[in-house]
Amino acid sequence: MPDTLVRATATFVAAVLLGTCCSGTGGEEPGAEPRACDAEVGSVTDLGNEPDWRRYGDYRPWTDAEGCLLRIDILAERPGPDHCGWEKADVLIAGVPLGEPYTTPDDTVQFVRDPAAVFDLPDLAAGFDPDARLPDDAVDSGFRREDVSLWHVPDDQSAVWLVSGATAERWPRGDPPTCL
Repeated sequence: MPDTLVRATATFVAAVLLGTCCSGTGGEEPGAEPRACDAEVGSVTDLGNEPDWRRYGDYRPWTDAEGCLLRIDILAERPGPDHCGWEKADVLIAGVPLGEPYTTPDDTVQFVRDPAAVFDLPDLAAGFDPDARLPDDAVDSGFRREDVSLWHVPDDQSAVWLVSGATAERWPRGDPPTCL
């Protein structure tokens, strides 16, 4: 094989490998599959020590800014149960403060997206804003679900904002009813 072809092939392969491994921003490309990463024990991405809860529900995966899958006890999002007719709602479960594991009701907070008021809780439905303005003091948590980033106000746990492009949704804090 001519030397120039070998160099061109090596350059192309290196570019492809760098392009699939690392983006220019240091983060994961939107829409990329979440992945397990080497993680420090006890960190938010330490999947080896997370509770075995994923098998019990239809959880949507959240990642850190690098695309590493978050532990299920750090952040979990699930739709409302369809057997109760609540599949149009979503619940985001997090620790207090955001980024800490949740283990008991005292260190757990839930944020609810219920645009169709399927939970029949007027405060939750009214607190959801599909076209919200991100507060000036909101900060990016670094947590991602595909092209959605999770924002919060550190001293105020009354809501979180899910931001995608120029759109922000406000999800209020609340306790959805239990489906039996």
